[in-house]
Amino acid sequence: MSKLRTFFALDSADKLASLEAMVLVLYAKLLIGKVPPRRWRSRFGTVARSSEKSGDLETVRRVRLAIMRALNNVPGAPNCLPQALAGRWMLERRGIASSLFLGTQRDETGKARFHAWLKVGDEWVTGLCDEAQYTLLVPGEPEAA
Repeated sequence: MSKLRTFFALDSADKLASLEAMVLVLYAKLLIGKVPPRRWRSRFGTVARSSEKSGDLETVRRVRLAIMRALNNVPGAPNCLPQALAGRWMLERRGIASSLFLGTQRDETGKARFHAWLKVGDEWVTGLCDEAQYTLLVPGEPEAA
């Protein structure tokens, strides 16, 4: 019952953002898991090399918290890529440009580990990590909203 009580204690904007985040995280997870990448890559958007633009910080933080709430309430613990895609789609709907980063690093056994993260300017939305530890994949220009 505490999850419902917490949800009902949110203001209406946070309730809607949380519901939107749950739907989009599930959609992104389904898209990544069940559909070949060549069929959904166009929904991915431009992958960024750097993040220069800044948006409305209150909205960015609301989206970040909504994604975090969604992760606690959707099945299967979605990894970083569905989180980053859902965050990007939410920010795009709000007219805020974001930068999606895809990186790789080698673990102690030499196996490649991949990670996705999303930023607006210097503000983290999803995938908080030490960027210096990753080599960026498919660098491009930040996508405008």
